[in-house]
Amino acid sequence: MFGIEQTSKALRDVAAFFGLEDKADEVIADEVSKVAPKVEEYKKKFAGKRIFIYQGAPRAWHWVRMFREIGIETIAAATTFGHEEDYARIRERVKDGTIIIDNPNSIELEEILTELKPDIFISGLKEKYLSYKLGIPFINGHAYEKGPYAVYSGFLNFARDVEKAIFAPVWGLIRRNDEKRND
Repeated sequence: MFGIEQTSKALRDVAAFFGLEDKADEVIADEVSKVAPKVEEYKKKFAGKRIFIYQGAPRAWHWVRMFREIGIETIAAATTFGHEEDYARIRERVKDGTIIIDNPNSIELEEILTELKPDIFISGLKEKYLSYKLGIPFINGHAYEKGPYAVYSGFLNFARDVEKAIFAPVWGLIRRNDEKRND
């Protein structure tokens, strides 16, 4: 799970060790050209979408960049077992004003989801049902639904899974039913 930016950096770092920077740039350009058109489609589709990330410490700050690369803004990030360095990395990657929480409990998670109303929530499996109950699309950040999320082609797998979660037809039905109840 890295995304285009982080995958490219990792390849450049390894290539620099072996003195193969030119070859790395060649490979990166080739691979990025293969996925860039589809990534741009996803960016347009996800424009204005917002996410709440709740993951283990290192995962939390890695996800921020991946979501940004497809046009989704992080509005809150929470982690369990995070250390000062993890929170510093999260702060480096999110916009000022983003809510950052240490070890939230279930009540706090529900409050954040209810008040902020993110377009998608990424967390572990146990939070899935709370998210669904509140009508918020969910991605399990501890498992990859339909294939790996690593490297360039994997980044498209990630974006596809996000698209399926956000735009699943069930969300339209749930929202319509909620509107009817409020009438």
